Amino acid sequence: MNEKTLNKLKNTAKDCASNVLTRVELSMVQSKLKSKFQLLGQKVYEAIQEGRLDSIKDDTAAVEAVGAIFEIKKQVAELEQKLNKAEGPSEKA
Repeated sequence: MNEKTLNKLKNTAKDCASNVLTRVELSMVQSKLKSKFQLLGQKVYEAIQEGRLDSIKDDTAAVEAVGAIFEIKKQVAELEQKLNKAEGPSEKA
């Protein structure tokens, strides 16, 4: 094999590995997002049962969960955008 072919093969393997790692990271971040939504859902459910829905905004755990959800959603969007950019050229080839 000539050097150009080897370099092309090596770059393709690197891109593939990078894509796989990004997918793994995305999966981990989505799992984190799911757990925050579950925590928030539990807090809201408890507040509804106890008739104190108005006080949910004063619950620090609920407020922190909402803030974490916004931050994690940004991470998910960034990772999805990264994946879309990585997949774009390979689909054309």
